[in-house]
Amino acid sequence: MSKAEIGKIQINYEEYGQGTPLVMILGLGQDLTTWGFQIPEFSRHFRVIVFDNRDAGKSSRCTGSYDTEAMADDVLGLLDHLEIDRAHVLGTSMGGMIAQQIALSAPERVISLILASTTSWGEG
Repeated sequence: MSKAEIGKIQINYEEYGQGTPLVMILGLGQDLTTWGFQIPEFSRHFRVIVFDNRDAGKSSRCTGSYDTEAMADDVLGLLDHLEIDRAHVLGTSMGGMIAQQIALSAPERVISLILASTTSWGEG
């Protein structure tokens, strides 16, 4: 178990495997153990980074409000902490919305975008 100081919060994270980075983003209230079945296979091919979003698992609890843009900044901060310039980004549920925000705000950091069981925000 490792922690990264991202702004005023601590993000709990774990890394597995070697190779091209794959950051995996969870949905509301889930902790990194949710990826337990995927980590062994993915880590055979990638440097897998899993983490607890703010207000989940062993990451910091927040007292103020925030949105998926702030949570995307958390992920980018974690990548900076790990000295990762670009990564495959996989998001499920709310994690998919965070992943989309990363792709919109920092497209140069995204090798590929994988969205599972998620939705998008927008008009219409």
